Amino acid sequence: MLDLIPKIWYDTIMDKLPVKRILLIAAFAAYILVMVYITLLSRDATVATIELHPLASYRRAANAPRHLAIIEIRNAILNIAMFVPLGIFMPLLSAKFRKSCLALPIALLTSLAIEIAQLVTHRGVFSIEDIIHNTLGAALGLTLFLTAPKIFNMFCYNR
Repeated sequence: MLDLIPKIWYDTIMDKLPVKRILLIAAFAAYILVMVYITLLSRDATVATIELHPLASYRRAANAPRHLAIIEIRNAILNIAMFVPLGIFMPLLSAKFRKSCLALPIALLTSLAIEIAQLVTHRGVFSIEDIIHNTLGAALGLTLFLTAPKIFNMFCYNR
């Protein structure tokens, strides 16, 4: 009986998907696992905190010594960078997500889910600023996805 399940799965799913699509799905799954590890599993449990000010890290950076300001800015950049791949993966996985009106709400909800999970598990700060940065990162990834072919063509074929 247990041998039947992989065979059915292979016959119905794998046999109809091209290798590129399988690799894309595997890469996306790996990205999601890394994101879950970074945002939840690699952290120790602490006291649950909520940061509702949308520019809190910038205010802290402006009033902090240089080495602490750099840490605040670095964290903002990393929050943006973490969601750039999501903005690239979504339109690769489905053409529906080539429009920002569909892709960005998914990115926002994904970020919100991470922040709620951090709050519930006490493994991070629920931060509105993180949600903004993450959504901005996904928007940047989507923009890169949509403009990269145009830029490539402009430099390679207009000589």
